[in-house]
Formats: sequence, C-alpha cells, structure tokens
Amino acid sequence: MSAIQKRTLSVVDLESQTALELPDREVMQIIVTITNLLNNNTVTVDVRNVNVAAQICAALLATGRFSCTVTQ
Repeated sequence: MSAIQKRTLSVVDLESQTALELPDREVMQIIVTITNLLNNNTVTVDVRNVNVAAQICAALLATGRFSCTVTQ
C-alpha cells in the first residue's frame, strides 16, 4: 500500500480559499408542519434543533394519522 504524500499549503494557497460563516445549528429556525390526515387541519411548530424535529415527526408518523414535513 503506498503512502499519500501531502504538500504544505503556502500563504498564497490559503489566501485564495473562500470561507463562509454559517450560523450555529441551534440558531437555525426549523419549521415542522403537521397535518391531521382525518380532518386536514395543519399546525406549524418552530423548533431550533433538527433532532427534535425528527423525533416529533417520527412519533406522529408512527400513529398513521398525521403527515409531517420539516423545512428550514
């Protein structure tokens, strides 16, 4: 197996790069849209954590009576 050799980046290489600043994951607004499939009523819930949004949808979808979408 051959070893991969890495070359040292020069100052010119580093200065040519672009850096984008992203907001903290907890700061991003995530919208969970819940629809009752029996009467078509819709509710939107704002959450700050994608893991919470996933848990909400998983619990609701398990009942078979709701649809759930997650958007940013």
